[in-house]
Amino acid sequence: MIVIAALLILIAALLAARLLTSLAIHAMPLWCGGALAWSAYAAHAGLMTSALAGLGGAFASLVIVQLLARSSSALLRALCIVLFAIPAAIAGYFAAHGLAVAMIDEGFAARMLAIASALLVGGAAAMRCLAWGGGQIEDRTIRSSSA
Repeated sequence: MIVIAALLILIAALLAARLLTSLAIHAMPLWCGGALAWSAYAAHAGLMTSALAGLGGAFASLVIVQLLARSSSALLRALCIVLFAIPAAIAGYFAAHGLAVAMIDEGFAARMLAIASALLVGGAAAMRCLAWGGGQIEDRTIRSSSA
């Protein structure tokens, strides 16, 4: 019975870590949507209007980043990666730091775990942004060279 409980706790921890990573990767659209919703609410818009503005802002920022990732300019793709990866790394750092401090004393080990998490989450966000650009540029190159 103890083994089953330990196994369930391990599975729950892994699922929570996966959810936290997914949320941290999408930190930039979440931040944009939250900022827009907060601004709309501060301008005395209603709750529903503020929520719709926040959802629209998050969706628009995600679409803009995906369009930048598909551009043929290397500078725009690099900008897309930076816009997406830096907020994800910051969110990953603070999430891991909070969890590490809850389990161990705040110090060198907690900070190193948080930095490692920031690098992993920022790298995962950069890879996801690179995947949006996909092989589109290579396809154009192949088509133009074969024509």
